[in-house]
Amino acid sequence: MIRARSLMRSATSGDGVTRLELFFDLVFVLALWQLSHHLLEHPSWVGAGETFVLLLAVYKVWVYTTWSATLLDTSRLEVQWMLLVVMLVTLFMNASIGSAFGAFGWLFAGSYLLVQLGRGVWMLTAGLDRTTHSHFVRTLIWGWMSTPFWIAGVFFGPELRLMFWGLAAAIDLGGHMLAHRLPGRKTEGSSVPLPGERIFERFGLFYLIALGETILSTGLAIAGNLQDPFIFLTGTISLAGSVAIWWCYFHGLEQDILDRLKSVDDQFRPGILAGNTLVLLLAGLILVAVGDQLVINDPAIRPDLSTVLLLYSGPALFLAARGFLIRQVLNRRTPSDLAGIGALVLLATVSFLLPAFIAAMGAVLPLIGVAVSDAVDRRRRTHQAVR
Repeated sequence: MIRARSLMRSATSGDGVTRLELFFDLVFVLALWQLSHHLLEHPSWVGAGETFVLLLAVYKVWVYTTWSATLLDTSRLEVQWMLLVVMLVTLFMNASIGSAFGAFGWLFAGSYLLVQLGRGVWMLTAGLDRTTHSHFVRTLIWGWMSTPFWIAGVFFGPELRLMFWGLAAAIDLGGHMLAHRLPGRKTEGSSVPLPGERIFERFGLFYLIALGETILSTGLAIAGNLQDPFIFLTGTISLAGSVAIWWCYFHGLEQDILDRLKSVDDQFRPGILAGNTLVLLLAGLILVAVGDQLVINDPAIRPDLSTVLLLYSGPALFLAARGFLIRQVLNRRTPSDLAGIGALVLLATVSFLLPAFIAAMGAVLPLIGVAVSDAVDRRRRTHQAVR
């Protein structure tokens, strides 16, 4: 059934992010905490693989719902109910993350498919324009392609479940990266009525919530180790890392990208690029949160391989994703990101010989260096623009 009156956003709908959309985001605080806790309990390659597959599913629910809400008029009651229903089902999906590879895999996969396919079908009744309607049809086709693997994984143990769900998540991610292209059918970005500035603002707000979860995890770890003489030092190091990440993303870079989006006609492609990058930025934050908790729990021991990888891969993944975003959207190279990654690799090789709290300090210093370099470069470009 197609609605007589379209639910799509109009020029008079307003571009601001609504309180309901921010309220919807809060259900994902639980998801991010569950994901970091799952990796903390399973600090292995298998645990990392499970966490990443679950992260991809959680992210797909958030990003597709966010894209849908961005295209629609969120002041309409039907759209508000759609967001609230998705929020309810997602709450149960996120609650089952800790046992998704155990007894409640059916709840995680079932909730995921109900949201993705149900919302997709509902969008086809929302009175979309021809181009957008065609795109959501292709989105559903990609969703149906991965569905058998999500369902099959439920009937097997953790090892085979990871294989089936990993394949399903790869299909879903591939569809997103290809803008759900099918043979002979693709979306012309300039014809999609996507407000790129608004969608990128949503990405930034969600990333800010994810940073908040990192601080929450650090705070809970501190609360459980208040008797430790190192607690003030390790807590400060952890917060310094979060502040450096915030600075590197929000202090100037976000505004540069928003300014860039104002000057281009095709805002669809930058939106896809930003969405693909955000999942890597989120993965980096989860790694950072888990690494910080391990150090706070036992700061004086020499870190093992898993602790070192968690401490250093998170910041490295953040810098790599940030550099990719800057290069693709702003067409600008960032030597500081490459230098920061190089420094992280070098420091990681010697961190096995050091106490964990010093290794954690080594993981934060390159981030601070990149933040300082950004500030200097921004001041230089500002002076050049004034002349």
